[in-house]
Amino acid sequence: MKYMLFAAALAAAFPAHGQPMPPQPDTPAYQACMAEEGALRPQRQALAHGFREHEAALQRAAAALAAHEAQQSRVDRGDAAAVAAFNARQDALNAQAASLNAAGARLERELDAFNARVAAGNVRCGNILAPYKQRRKDK
Repeated sequence: MKYMLFAAALAAAFPAHGQPMPPQPDTPAYQACMAEEGALRPQRQALAHGFREHEAALQRAAAALAAHEAQQSRVDRGDAAAVAAFNARQDALNAQAASLNAAGARLERELDAFNARVAAGNVRCGNILAPYKQRRKDK
């Protein structure tokens, strides 16, 4: 009989094939997960802001390029100064596009790093059980 009690106690402590119970809301692990989630919030907001700003800059650059290309038919090809000015503006727009592309690649790398942090946190914190009221209190 005492072996059955031991087996029941063991099953309660290690429910699924000897795996320990997930940490509960009053544990330091839960508090660490909530702190980590809170620390990620400003970075998430900064990334979202960065992507919005980048998208707006891309739209402005696309509009400037479209306006510049619309002027191409009006450039007097016999006027070397007009052609040089048009080409200089084209070079400036190309440099701006290259800069925006580099900034977009940097934002993508930051987003990938952020997503990796979130995924790692989800692995660590995904099994923590917390009642809804407890989660709402921590936010």
